[in-house]
Amino acid sequence: MAAQLDLKFFKKAKKVDRAIEITDNEAIIPAVKDSPEIRVKLPNRRLKTFEERLLILEERTNNLTEIEEEIEVERKRLLALVKSFNQTNSGASEVVAQNLKIQGLMEKRSAIDRPEKWIEDLTGLTLKDVFESKRDIRKIGSGAIVHQIKRRVEPISSLYIDFEAEAKAVEPIIEAPPLEAESVQAPKTAEQVAQGVIIGRRTLLKKKPI
Repeated sequence: MAAQLDLKFFKKAKKVDRAIEITDNEAIIPAVKDSPEIRVKLPNRRLKTFEERLLILEERTNNLTEIEEEIEVERKRLLALVKSFNQTNSGASEVVAQNLKIQGLMEKRSAIDRPEKWIEDLTGLTLKDVFESKRDIRKIGSGAIVHQIKRRVEPISSLYIDFEAEAKAVEPIIEAPPLEAESVQAPKTAEQVAQGVIIGRRTLLKKKPI
């Protein structure tokens, strides 16, 4: 399997204690005693300009404004549905459906606001350090790790333009021509069938030797 520019590649460089050499289109780990030279192709991409990143941030801000306005409208509708339910004791399904709709909009807003999300372990900190109650600590047990959710406004992939992906996106899609449907003939009438029989008989008679 060909080497790729990933975490394993950099771990390999650290393991052999060799600095990575960078050319215009390759990253190279020099050869050592029992390890051959490793070359990987660098991605064909460039960093986005500051102006390009500003346009992306401006578009995200506009999208956030639109979805926040939509959330506000749906919240008012939810309040009206809840008020109607309290008065008539009916329409519970509509209240639930509206709650789910708002939940979906909130998740969409979160994805736009913080596009990249991941979880990291907080080393040196356990849940025993977080909870003070002995009762909670007994439930948690020993050695429980604390996790932290982190978010990034600009994902790494949004900071550059991948020329290969961009070229694939603009390649024309050539569709195969549709297959011609077989012509479906209408059923013949009794007169057409009789006429065909007569013509067939005449043809056979003409092919007979004189």
